[in-house]
Amino acid sequence: MTLPFLTFALAFWLGWKNRRKPAIILFAVSILLVIVVAKYHITNELNLQF
Repeated sequence: MTLPFLTFALAFWLGWKNRRKPAIILFAVSILLVIVVAKYHITNELNLQF
């Protein structure tokens, strides 16, 4: 989850510097990264042994 955090932080920083279009694009990329990572972790099998 470090990569989505860093992309969100970079998008925030770009927004702070009034670079609106790159900030919005990077924010969208960050959201896609979170969705991809969540889908991977939600759908993989649990390694449970009883």
